[in-house]
Amino acid sequence: MGLVGLGAVSAPAVAAVRAAQGKVLRVGDTVDAHNPEVVAEHYFLQRLTALSDGRLTGHVYPNAVLGSHDRMNEQLRNATLEVAKTSVANLEVYDRRLGVFALPYAFDTRQRLYAAQDGPLGRRLAAILEGHGLRVLGWFDSGERNIYNTKRALHEPADLRGLKMRVQSNQIMIDTFNTLGAQATPLDTAQIYSALQQGVVDAAENSLTFYVQQHHNEVAKYYSYTRHFFSVDPLLVSDRWFRAQSAADQDAILQAGREAQNKERELWLRSDEQYLGAARQAGSHLNEADTAAFKKAVAGVYARHRSTFGTLLDLTDWR
Repeated sequence: MGLVGLGAVSAPAVAAVRAAQGKVLRVGDTVDAHNPEVVAEHYFLQRLTALSDGRLTGHVYPNAVLGSHDRMNEQLRNATLEVAKTSVANLEVYDRRLGVFALPYAFDTRQRLYAAQDGPLGRRLAAILEGHGLRVLGWFDSGERNIYNTKRALHEPADLRGLKMRVQSNQIMIDTFNTLGAQATPLDTAQIYSALQQGVVDAAENSLTFYVQQHHNEVAKYYSYTRHFFSVDPLLVSDRWFRAQSAADQDAILQAGREAQNKERELWLRSDEQYLGAARQAGSHLNEADTAAFKKAVAGVYARHRSTFGTLLDLTDWR
């Protein structure tokens, strides 16, 4: 049945028919369904359906149902997946300059980070990604990253010495934690809980929201505010798939991405406040670390990688 002659049919019924006739996108993620990023991905699809007049709709697949970040990134490049959220740490394999957001203490405040993402730095990185078949829809904020572990509170870099530290598969992060005296151990997100529980690693690092939502606070009771990274997770669309869409639908996809980015940033700020109380109630030990000492200790990371990033470093706060 076509849409002609549906004047007497209710608006929800018309929308249902349009959705049935439209294209159904899959949006992949690795985190819990309650994570602010996944909530924002649902919002992205809601706005996309509205902006495309029902021509584009979709479903979100959290909890690594569609695979790891690396696997989904390759699916995007091959146009066998339409949209996915990834981590900048998993993009360095395509171009080492994409690791700039993974540099420790690169931005002084979240507001400075947002300005860089929405300005020249974000545009330059987006252009690099397009050259690898990945188009940025938005820069999601996945929180201020801090270290949590099963052994002790961390106050200064020396307290990290000897800890087996889970890190993402990113050379900057590996170098950062080895420089701080830990034993950097790359592991996929889905492996962290069991690795902490079984002693494969002693520590990991992520936002407070992630720490509680992924239940890592059950096995790693010490959470120390080292504030070493602001975590950045781009929402990406397959460039090959995107280019195959009509001009109107391309505009709708980009607009929905911008709106989802802004919504996600708001959600994340509220989320960390919520999970601070949850972590305390569950018995986590939270403490402030000497961030000035940590920043001084990682200066060598910049010295070793300066040639990789060139003028991109001028667009960060590192001095």
